[in-house]
Amino acid sequence: MRISELSERTGVPVPTIKYYLREGLLPEGDKRTPRLTEYDDRHVRRLGLLRILRDVGDVPVEGLKRLVAATETQGTVHDLFAVAADALAPTPPAPGPGRAETRAMADAIIAQAGWDRVREDSVDRDNLAATLEMVGSFDTHPRDPAEIAPYLAMADQLARHEIGNLDDSKDRVGLLEEMIVGQVVFATVLTTLRRLAEEHHSHERFGEDQRD
Repeated sequence: MRISELSERTGVPVPTIKYYLREGLLPEGDKRTPRLTEYDDRHVRRLGLLRILRDVGDVPVEGLKRLVAATETQGTVHDLFAVAADALAPTPPAPGPGRAETRAMADAIIAQAGWDRVREDSVDRDNLAATLEMVGSFDTHPRDPAEIAPYLAMADQLARHEIGNLDDSKDRVGLLEEMIVGQVVFATVLTTLRRLAEEHHSHERFGEDQRD
C-alpha cells in the first residue's frame, strides 16, 4: 500500500508517518521507484503500537526509540518488558531533602512485597521514592512500609493476573503490544473504576454527613 493508504488504514496522519520514518521508529518501505514506496502489514502493526504509546501512554520520542530498539534485539521477553517499563515510566522529579529517606522506604516496600526481581536501577524505584517524598507534608503520608500493605497486595494481584494472562502463543512484539495495552490502556480503566467506586463508598459513609 502507498503511504496515503497506510495513513487511511491506521488513522495516523501522513506527516506523522514521515516523521516516524525519519526518526527510525518505522522501518523503511519497499522502494519500487524513486517516487513510489510500498508499505505492508509490518508498518500497520508498528504504527498501531506507536499510536497507543503516544496517544494513550504519552511516551516521549526517546522512549519510543528505546522500545523499538528493544523489539529488534535478541534478549529475553523479560528484558524487553523491562525496557518497556522504563519507557512508560515518567521521569522522576529532582530529589528534595527527604529523598534519601523515602528511597530507603521505597526499597523497603519493594522488599516487603517480595519483589526481589525488580532491578536496582529501575526508574520506578525512584518514582515511588519521589511520590512518597511529595506527599510527605500530608497527614496521610505513610511513615512505615507496613502502611502500604493493602496497596501492595492489590498491585501484586493485578500484576500477577496481567502477566499470567498474556497470550503465550504470540511472538515477542505481540507480547510487548499486549503488555503495553495492559499497562497503558487498562491503567486508565483502573483509575476510572477507582473514582467510580470511591463515589459509591463515599455516599455509603458520608452521604448524611453535614459536618462543617
